[in-house]
Amino acid sequence: MARDDPPRPDEVFIRSEANGTLSRDKITLKTSATVYGSATVVIAEIVTNALTGKYVRATQTLVEAAGENLHLAIVCRRTDAAEADVIATGFVRDGEVKGLELDLDTSLTVAEITPYLAAQDIVVR
Repeated sequence: MARDDPPRPDEVFIRSEANGTLSRDKITLKTSATVYGSATVVIAEIVTNALTGKYVRATQTLVEAAGENLHLAIVCRRTDAAEADVIATGFVRDGEVKGLELDLDTSLTVAEITPYLAAQDIVVR
């Protein structure tokens, strides 16, 4: 019998955040064949040294190539962008997250992404 794991609950990765909506912002997720799950770490897409305004799943290659243009976010709620780009809520600054709950690309580890999130005042515990 095939195992069917339900999607993780939304926002369970958040330990604490700033008052109001200071920790969150609207981000545009680029069309993707795979669903952006809650706690997926995404990076602002860069094309020919310019930000496109869209976020894609963060990989080690993209993080290293971003340099000073590095902008990370953590998707707050499961979002399906299979048909088109989608506006979603991203956790972008001033808060604490649970490292074990982050949904990372296989090329990244929690230890590797932690200093980059810390630069945006996101503490990984």
